[in-house]
Amino acid sequence: MTGFTYHTSIALKFAKNGVGIPESLQKAIWASLFFLLVLAAMAFPAHARERFLVGYFPSWFEGDTANLAQISGGFTHVVISFADPNFRWDGKSWTGTGLQFSKPPLEVKAEIAGLKKRGIKVLLAVGGTSYLQWGPLAAEASKPGPITAALQRFLIDMAIDGIDVDYETDGSGPEQISEYRNDITALRRAAGAKILSLAAWSTGADCTQMTGAQECDGYSAAGGRTGRERLLFSLPDITRKIDMVSIMSYDAGVTNYDPVTAYALYRALLPSRIPVHIGFEPAPEGWGDATLVRDPSAANCVGSQIQKNQFGVVTNKSYSVERLLKDGPFTNRPHSNPNDGAMLWHIFKSPPQPPCGTASSISSAEVVSTLQHLLSQAVAQKRPK
Repeated sequence: MTGFTYHTSIALKFAKNGVGIPESLQKAIWASLFFLLVLAAMAFPAHARERFLVGYFPSWFEGDTANLAQISGGFTHVVISFADPNFRWDGKSWTGTGLQFSKPPLEVKAEIAGLKKRGIKVLLAVGGTSYLQWGPLAAEASKPGPITAALQRFLIDMAIDGIDVDYETDGSGPEQISEYRNDITALRRAAGAKILSLAAWSTGADCTQMTGAQECDGYSAAGGRTGRERLLFSLPDITRKIDMVSIMSYDAGVTNYDPVTAYALYRALLPSRIPVHIGFEPAPEGWGDATLVRDPSAANCVGSQIQKNQFGVVTNKSYSVERLLKDGPFTNRPHSNPNDGAMLWHIFKSPPQPPCGTASSISSAEVVSTLQHLLSQAVAQKRPK
């Protein structure tokens, strides 16, 4: 950089005095510029060159053996969950935030700083299954208010890299879509230039009678929130506000659901600049009978084989980490993004693993190691030799 600065300063002096720049000096300037560009490429954040691995950290799970400081370096993003949409922040305690840490904010901030030193982005998840009152935040879509102001202060005070939208209220009617849109708009304001990611519903990109069936070749067999994100993304400018999407492609069973189908539908809905990730949860899942395994050879029990997808198409493929990644983000689909990867709920989930055949189903730690291996392997295969 010193050489470039030196040559550039001389060139500016020549230009200021109306003197042409000698050819030898021009070459030196261009050589220095090229060197700088190479350095910039080497220093460019690793996240821009790799598959993303997003992990959720429940604040109520924090303790001596499960804290932010112990999170693996294989994650590119860690999402602290969950903040109340009616967010308040006094800068001193967790009161009003919805977060349930037992440590004081300054200690958690130090752990966040440690993650960031290792190149991991840290986000704040707003919403989840327990916090469903989104109306006051939605009211701040058109003008700033106390909630967005408190979130902005929190991001600054805790040195957090962005916000994750976890809108998990029931329904996909006009009222829910309108509220969802306004909440995203308000949270985009709160995030400013930082990241705004979205935790998307498992069947949110499916087609229903409300959304039409052109892209899906049929109507989804699922109900409830099905088709919600498809309706949301059809609204003007919404996708421009979003930087990343992680599909909650679990808790949906294996009888009429395939995460690969969900990934394909979401990928087709979103512009290529937005990374899309398949979500994983170690068994037992909160709902449904799905049992996640490592690879197809381990799919030897009920719940480890997907029977049909959302549209009744027979699948008979494994509900395995390897298959979902290889048939999903690792395929070259239209609008794909080189950062398309995986999401894990949650990083430290550690109940007794149910059996699958002669072995146990895959644990949270094993999911992480398998994801890290497959994601890094996919990146290595794309590097020029």
